Amino acid sequence: IICALICFLFISCNETHTYWVDIKSCTYFNDNSFDKTCHLQSMLFDSLIIQNPVRIALNDTILFSVNPSYGSDSLVHCFSTQDHNYLGAMAIRGNGPEEFLSVSNISFSSDSNDFWIYDVTKQTWSGKPMHSLRDDASNKERYKTLNLRNTQIKGLTNPFWIGDTFVANSLFKYKERFFIFDSTGIQVKAIINPNLDFTQTGNEGVLADIFSTHLAITPNQKDIVLAGRYLDLLEIYDLNGNLQIMLKGPEKGFDLRFDKKRSDENSTLVKSPDTKRGYLAVKATDDKIYALYSGKTKKDKEHYSYSKVIYTFTNAGKPLTKYILDTPISDFVINKQQNKIYAISIDSEIVFFDLKNTSDNVDI
Repeated sequence: IICALICFLFISCNETHTYWVDIKSCTYFNDNSFDKTCHLQSMLFDSLIIQNPVRIALNDTILFSVNPSYGSDSLVHCFSTQDHNYLGAMAIRGNGPEEFLSVSNISFSSDSNDFWIYDVTKQTWSGKPMHSLRDDASNKERYKTLNLRNTQIKGLTNPFWIGDTFVANSLFKYKERFFIFDSTGIQVKAIINPNLDFTQTGNEGVLADIFSTHLAITPNQKDIVLAGRYLDLLEIYDLNGNLQIMLKGPEKGFDLRFDKKRSDENSTLVKSPDTKRGYLAVKATDDKIYALYSGKTKKDKEHYSYSKVIYTFTNAGKPLTKYILDTPISDFVINKQQNKIYAISIDSEIVFFDLKNTSDNVDI
């Protein structure tokens, strides 16, 4: 009986049929699949400069906060995770050559010497040396800019460097899970998931929303991870785009409902009270994957774009720890050296969770 229960909790399945897609092979998990459950208490980062952050990024000891509020001329602010001091602002708001209309994500070069800011509105990806944050003289150094409007694929998002190439996915594609480009933006390869057989046809924009994902790359640049925004799928690939494993969970029978009529009319996903969110963010260290899971609908009392649950897995897809947070968050980063998780709380504050101060004392 025990062996049968274990197999039920974490089992590979040959084929699964859903309304939107047939899955040829994947591994299922649920809340009982995890070795540990760890409760984490939040602490306020405590900086008066931070106002309504929507995304964060981390490089070594520098925390980047994306703040689209019109109360500031800058879209990004930087802080030290060592003493929480303010380090300065960047990404000046505007439509000029070195100005930004929006910041969808911040990433870093393979050697982490440069930070890169992606303006999804302009479709421009701009980079500067990390030392320019500390050196006033070099802060006037011009951005290196790659115009992704010139690529063959439109609506690119989530660009990340991998050596001299980069990966990104598209707001308008779904069968192609992501794309690999050379350093100039020339497409090298479109990555297809061989285990996904898309069963529905219709408006391409709506389907692209339904199958849209968050993307993360391990710091050692060995794995690429996708997490479904509206479907409960985690896909792990190697750097050549070969699928390693696909995970589905934690809920049995996860289904997406939305306003189909209005969605078709507007060519984009129009949510209904029954619309359910899947994963809100995914991050990775060299040996672990962290996925922030919602599983809530629009009519839930707690906003479905925030969650108190982070699941962790090995890069091979084995469930490790379920973290239960004391406050809902929308985005987070992992600081492995400090053994901390930094996050954006539902109160629009940056908070952190110190794993060394928990009774579970789980190392990240």
